[in-house]
Amino acid sequence: MDPLIGLELDGRYRLVDELGEGAMGKVYKAERIGEPGFAAVKVLNEDGSAHQDLRERFEREARALFGLSHPHILDVQDYGQTPTHRPYLVMELLEGQSLEDMVENAVLPPEQALALGRQVLEGLAFAHAQGVLHRDLKAENVFVVRRPDGQYHAKLLDFGLVKFVDDERWGAGRKLTMAGSVMGSPAYMSPEQATGGHVDAASDVYSAGVVLYELVTGCWPFEYESRSDMLRATLIEPPPAITGRREGLVCRPELEALIQRALAKEAPQRFADAREMLAALDAIPPPAAWLQVDAGQRAPLAGGALPAFQDLSAPAPAPMMAPLPAPPQPYAPTAQPFVPTAPAAAPSPSRKVPYLLLVLVVAACLVATAGATVAMLLLR
Repeated sequence: MDPLIGLELDGRYRLVDELGEGAMGKVYKAERIGEPGFAAVKVLNEDGSAHQDLRERFEREARALFGLSHPHILDVQDYGQTPTHRPYLVMELLEGQSLEDMVENAVLPPEQALALGRQVLEGLAFAHAQGVLHRDLKAENVFVVRRPDGQYHAKLLDFGLVKFVDDERWGAGRKLTMAGSVMGSPAYMSPEQATGGHVDAASDVYSAGVVLYELVTGCWPFEYESRSDMLRATLIEPPPAITGRREGLVCRPELEALIQRALAKEAPQRFADAREMLAALDAIPPPAAWLQVDAGQRAPLAGGALPAFQDLSAPAPAPMMAPLPAPPQPYAPTAQPFVPTAPAAAPSPSRKVPYLLLVLVVAACLVATAGATVAMLLLR
């Protein structure tokens, strides 16, 4: 059993269950002492607590999240140290799943995928506006909860690689990584981050482009088994178009251009930050992407969920594909008054006469024949 289970922290929280484990520590479910409800507590592991750099990374995450209050960023509520001097963070307890698990379990409908991507950009744009870079944005670091109305709600987590670019607001501090070091996740790293170069908001834009690509298509732009092949593709290969990466997927050219710009190899060719990328996404007329399915079929939804973020009051734009057969329209009376049609005329009696004469002649012949036959029999 985990020795921290049952531990009380500063008389305010009691750890009751382990929720997960990462490279830097574990996350526990904690009971609030003296008040109702639960919280999530992230505790730096013992090895990390012994290293000054990791302790500072952990503290920077706390500092970043304390200063970033936004609906699409995880809410950090407290910070402290265990009795053995291991730092811990107290966060809101979320019930749901990571975006990574969500995409692995089912490919999302395009409108739902883009809505979640927009929420990720909202949170990232707010961080950029406050002078904070994430530097480790990926599907694993986005958590999705289900709201009471059935819609999905995304929150950015794990600012452990955060970088502050606004020294006036956050204060100058010692850099935690040396020039030339590579930190991040290969599938989501920008070319400059993969080579240990200078990173700024445009590097986060690249990562956001990968997340958006993954949401819409269900796969990464580059998929290789080895880390070296993944990094080589990041540096050299052009990203494949999203149209065609998923069966039946069709998108507007503006969305294709947006993702290609976000994944540009050179930072100056990308959006300057998430705020600019978000504005470009909002400028695309809906629907930006859709599934072209056969008549009578319906694209599956993730986990059987109802379509989210669909504005039924908005007029549907002209589709950029061959339209599906229109559904049967309900009956509506025409504006013209009903005029009864005159009944068809009955057949003329004269047309029946030849048929009657023919019948009478045939009957007479039969009677005559029968009479002749009877007479012959009597004569014998």
